[in-house]
Amino acid sequence: MSWHAYPRWQLALANFSALPWDLSVEQLPELERQLARKLALEELVLASELASQVQVTPQMVNQARSQLVSQYGSEATLLQIQQQAAISDAELLQALSHELKVNEVLALSSADVPAMSDSEARRYYLDHPRRFLRPERREVRHILITTEDDNPDSEPEVQARMLGLREILLAEPHQFGELALRHSECPTAMERGRIGVVTPGQLYPELDSRLFALPLGALSPVLRSPMGLHLIQCLDIQEAAPIPMDEALPKIIEQHLLQARQQHQRRWLKSLQRTLDRQLSNH
Repeated sequence: MSWHAYPRWQLALANFSALPWDLSVEQLPELERQLARKLALEELVLASELASQVQVTPQMVNQARSQLVSQYGSEATLLQIQQQAAISDAELLQALSHELKVNEVLALSSADVPAMSDSEARRYYLDHPRRFLRPERREVRHILITTEDDNPDSEPEVQARMLGLREILLAEPHQFGELALRHSECPTAMERGRIGVVTPGQLYPELDSRLFALPLGALSPVLRSPMGLHLIQCLDIQEAAPIPMDEALPKIIEQHLLQARQQHQRRWLKSLQRTLDRQLSNH
């Protein structure tokens, strides 16, 4: 095996969501076809005039390897994948150096793409107001009592406890923090049940849909999630609001420039692909 083992495993993850040795017999030929085309195209990229202007340093390669360790969670996990892929440390560093140089050449190919002007960004902001809204945010606290998966008979007891707590809170809502501290089985109990400020989609769906329908200060019914049974209370509502133009403009310009550079890179690569296709057709 050579340094090609690295782009092979990256392609397998990107296109099949699996490592090469976990692919089916039917998937492997397609992976090899993709790898051959990728390597041939990258050879053309590195043969371009721009490549002579690019230098990859050992520091850049070592940083790329450190990022791989972070991606896979630990040095041990990366080494295990290397072993399964039959790629040595030296071959991995060679592959990373190759990848970095290709990416640097691609970046150089689009370096002259102009950024959007402030006036263009302002027009974009004004023409697309719905794209620049902060989502509604709500502050929430809860009480959680867990249920035992291996003991379904425990749920009626937990349900009765939660209903009792709810009755107390309906009469004395100011007791929520004290009851959370005494009864909740979530670490937030130490914060008197406070989860904090959340946006839609951050909580379990069963809690999320109810929270964002509660009036300010209201208490939910007893709710069930994979964790157990909950009572939640809405403490504050921050309505959806426009992102200020001055805050949005730098992001608009940055995103437009990224997209414009990617589009330019795709056109440049297509020109290289046409060269590659002509070469392949002549063989």
